[in-house]
Amino acid sequence: MNHLVILDPRAGELEKILSGVKTMLVKEVDPARTGACPVSPGDSLYFLRNKDECSLRGKATVVRVLLITNRSDDELSHTLKAMQPRLQLTEDQYNYWSAKKGIVLVEFDCAHKIDVIQIATNKITDRSGWIPFEAFSPITE
Repeated sequence: MNHLVILDPRAGELEKILSGVKTMLVKEVDPARTGACPVSPGDSLYFLRNKDECSLRGKATVVRVLLITNRSDDELSHTLKAMQPRLQLTEDQYNYWSAKKGIVLVEFDCAHKIDVIQIATNKITDRSGWIPFEAFSPITE
């Protein structure tokens, strides 16, 4: 599966990913839902710099997925602190994610620039999170 990942431009995430400094992302999950994780090792991540930009600029391959639920008040914050060298979260991002009930940590490797792929704005209606897709034809112009 492929995933269109919208990054936080204020945190410089795309630059951190392409330079190899950031090798892990956080994805929200509903801990009440049991079943398969929406991201799996071997999946491809395609990066948009922000929700308004419509050109893919980078790609990486998922190597590990960790589901973390906030069973105790500080379990999630401890995990985020331990993974900070890979996550490279800003203080605002850390505060946002540590307040969630559950998250998925997605570790990737082989992040690299790609030739720009234009995404059709009228074909992507939900820009709030990660968007799974099988092929580029349904999301490109």
